[in-house]
Amino acid sequence: MFIKRISFTFAAPIFTVMTKKGFTIAFKGLSTGNHSFNFEIGKQFFESYEYFEGTSGELSAHIDLLKESNMMNLSIHLEGIVSLQCDRCLGDFKQAVEGNFMLIVKFGETFGEESEEIIILPFTDSLIDLSQYFFEYINMLLPLQKVHPDKENGESGCDPEMIAQLNQYSEQKEDPRWEALKKLKLK
Repeated sequence: MFIKRISFTFAAPIFTVMTKKGFTIAFKGLSTGNHSFNFEIGKQFFESYEYFEGTSGELSAHIDLLKESNMMNLSIHLEGIVSLQCDRCLGDFKQAVEGNFMLIVKFGETFGEESEEIIILPFTDSLIDLSQYFFEYINMLLPLQKVHPDKENGESGCDPEMIAQLNQYSEQKEDPRWEALKKLKLK
């Protein structure tokens, strides 16, 4: 169960609400126009997804929601630090991430996804849960190859003891059978 602080603004004042649903926005009671929401993404969020095993982070999500009569535009800004496990030496390191995403919500009879950026919610829904979208957006911000950044002097930031062990076990010894095959000459 998530308990997160949500801040949102209507024109100038800022309101803070506690929710047990996690990263949801109750849009049914919102007037048409612009609304802002802030979410804090932390340890519980990362632990709730199996894919994030071994990582954690502290991110903030700022959502600018433009509600219209038949649709909503959500402009999402994610920023923070994610703790990752290095693919090379298995040590932990912190990676700064930041990105902007757009989510367009239309209303229809049933739930559907027209594209990665456009979803359809049933007319009867009154909430939108953004946790799955945060999960996907954070994954898109992570580098494909997760390795320690190099130090200022240009050396690898990886654990030197682990790299030495890996190099010891990865030494390739040539199989003598290949030498015999190399001597064969094909005409």
